[in-house]
Amino acid sequence: MAEDRYIRQRLLDEIGNKGQHKLSSAHVAVIGCGGLGSVAAPYLAGAGIGKLTLIDGDVPDVTNLHRQVFFDESQTSKTKARLLADHIQKLNSEVEVVVVEQMITKKNIEKLIQGVSVILECTDNIQTKYLVNDFCHMHYIPLVYGAMHKYEGYVSFFENESKDSVHLRDIFSVPNDNIPTCAEVGVMGTLAGIIGLMQANEAIKFIAGAGGVLRNQLLTYNILYNDQLKLKLKKSYKNNVAAIYQVSSYQSKVDCDVLEISFESLQANRSKYDLISILEDYEHKDIDLSVEQIPLSTIHPEELVEDLNGPTVFYCTTGKRSASLVRMMKAIDSDIEIYSLKGGLKAMVSS
Repeated sequence: MAEDRYIRQRLLDEIGNKGQHKLSSAHVAVIGCGGLGSVAAPYLAGAGIGKLTLIDGDVPDVTNLHRQVFFDESQTSKTKARLLADHIQKLNSEVEVVVVEQMITKKNIEKLIQGVSVILECTDNIQTKYLVNDFCHMHYIPLVYGAMHKYEGYVSFFENESKDSVHLRDIFSVPNDNIPTCAEVGVMGTLAGIIGLMQANEAIKFIAGAGGVLRNQLLTYNILYNDQLKLKLKKSYKNNVAAIYQVSSYQSKVDCDVLEISFESLQANRSKYDLISILEDYEHKDIDLSVEQIPLSTIHPEELVEDLNGPTVFYCTTGKRSASLVRMMKAIDSDIEIYSLKGGLKAMVSS
């Protein structure tokens, strides 16, 4: 460890040389390298965390760049995990970075987070949050929880030192698949920076033994009015987490209901479907000469449901925005025949 690199940190009474050595010996996993993770991970690296595992199989999308400011418009071919790792290795070459270019699932979670000291859960997927929470609670792994909704952010620290420790299910006992994602209801970009930094701060304090973490507390922060509140958490969830884990798929029921169609299937039956691009003007690309463009920013789902004349396929860049739109329209009229183009334009390019 370069003695001068962390001098400003080692001068702090509550960190010192002892705390800095703890940081350099720690292994932190960041699950989700988007709005929260892309902010938290570089600060963990800057603080001198010895090993970082970055887990995310998604690629940047232009609609996310207002809050994922470590990426840029040209970076759409590499995963967020890889791009973030490249940035971190330039920032601090002393940090060992492990890149996992896939989404975390029940099948791979045990393999991917072996030996970690702390986990930061930074995804925008409610089922993933419960998967990570349950696994960490079962295996006594400290977890920094972070979440956002429109203008409000949430942070907590689940130490998981015993089976009686407070965890996510003591706040919300079961995942609510009806909670909309950032892609569906929007989010203030600067909120991601604040909550991501808070998550990194909790991990650094816990590892270094500095100050007090948000143990048995949920911090809420409203960015519009700078309102901040700490809620005391008590043990309330009595069910066996291990038993719940065994029978849970951790797959969103809502997501499973979204019908997708591959580019190959669309091409093979092109005359059957109306094809609508929901891309904005600056990013729109025609798949063929029969495409209609309706920018997502102009769409009113209730009106669009009424305007459709037959089987329709919607597409965007990666398939996320079109899937969200299909989900909303299906909630209005479950009988309409609509699909999201799986993988969006990127799937077409790779075909």
